[in-house]
Amino acid sequence: MLVWWDVTLALTSRKGYVMPESYFYRLFGDDNADDATISFYNVSGCPRELFKHMVCLAKYARELELASTMTCVSFRNDPVLDVEKSIREWAAEEYGDICGLAGLQGGGVGGDDDVAEQGGGGETVEEKVNAKQDLHHCAEAWRYALLLYVERVFKWDRKGPPSPRGAFLARKTLNHVWCCRRSTMVQKQLLLPVFLAGCETKDPALRALASEYCSWWSEKTRYDMFTTASILLDEVWASTSTTSWWGSVIDEKSGGNSLSYQYLFG
Repeated sequence: MLVWWDVTLALTSRKGYVMPESYFYRLFGDDNADDATISFYNVSGCPRELFKHMVCLAKYARELELASTMTCVSFRNDPVLDVEKSIREWAAEEYGDICGLAGLQGGGVGGDDDVAEQGGGGETVEEKVNAKQDLHHCAEAWRYALLLYVERVFKWDRKGPPSPRGAFLARKTLNHVWCCRRSTMVQKQLLLPVFLAGCETKDPALRALASEYCSWWSEKTRYDMFTTASILLDEVWASTSTTSWWGSVIDEKSGGNSLSYQYLFG
């Protein structure tokens, strides 16, 4: 859990992580460590492959911020674009859309037998389909959120308005979030994607979805991070400046004074 917090905090603060980078890769060094993969997913809701890209983006974000303060140093986007390409092309069968799969254990999808109880009182096929779809939409929410992060942090010229691509990626992210059922707690893991996407949309209906997500899960879990995210969203939305964004809002609140804050989104 500390690893997850360290990397997600490094993403939003753009100040780097506390733990050495080698530790992250050593933690997931065995590609066949299925138990570690499942355990990590249960904690974070993010597929391990996408988390590895998050580690890279957090490192590059810190380097970008440092380069922006130096006169004789420029930041090259090439490594970032390589990561972006990998995220865009990423796909894994265990997180695939069930509509594109041949079927599930116990039969195919779409027939009358799909809603019948399996032998021994196990899950129905419908329940398995729903669980599989939750995994798919959760993974896609993270994938689009990371693409959105690249768009805003690395590609945006901070002297001008953001690209319309950000609004499209925000819509895709929120669409996948809302396709996850709340009854399984999977959707709870998507606070950071909701925050990143909510900050980028100007559509009142989509903003309402982001706010409702925060309020519902705050009431459900009693975790302050959902309330805090909602407050930050309101502050981002209240700004009329084209150069104001979630990063500038967080930077203002996490400065060097005695009342500085750090924000966790998951």
